[in-house]
Amino acid sequence: MITKSGAEYSYLIEAFGSLVGYLYSWTTVMVLKPSSFAIITLSFAEYASAPFYPDCTPPLVVIKCLSAAAIVIITGVNCLSVKLARYVQNFFTAAKLIIIVVIVVAGIVLMAQGNTENLSNAFEGSSTSFGAIGLAFYNGLWAYDGW
Repeated sequence: MITKSGAEYSYLIEAFGSLVGYLYSWTTVMVLKPSSFAIITLSFAEYASAPFYPDCTPPLVVIKCLSAAAIVIITGVNCLSVKLARYVQNFFTAAKLIIIVVIVVAGIVLMAQGNTENLSNAFEGSSTSFGAIGLAFYNGLWAYDGW
């Protein structure tokens, strides 16, 4: 166990030396974090603009502008105050949890009312091999991590 702070950076320095640790940190700061932030804000922008374009997909320029605005707002909040950023993060975390509870309760209510036609043949045509199940979990983890 390595008791230094720095997460992966500390482990890489101990295992492979300072050059690998530096390259990992540089890649994370310059490539991985910004690109994942861009992907997250683009996904947000696409879903947030979709209700305003019910019959078609939103124009790409709208998605990109909304994504850029989200990046500017989030960066501004983080630059203004760490306490404000914490409050905003706590608010959105609570909102996500409340939405999850609403979805679960609504699903339970609908099932209790007898709306189970979607569950009658839920696994029809699916594969039950361990390899297919493992691949599904693996793909799900990577989809969640990247998008």
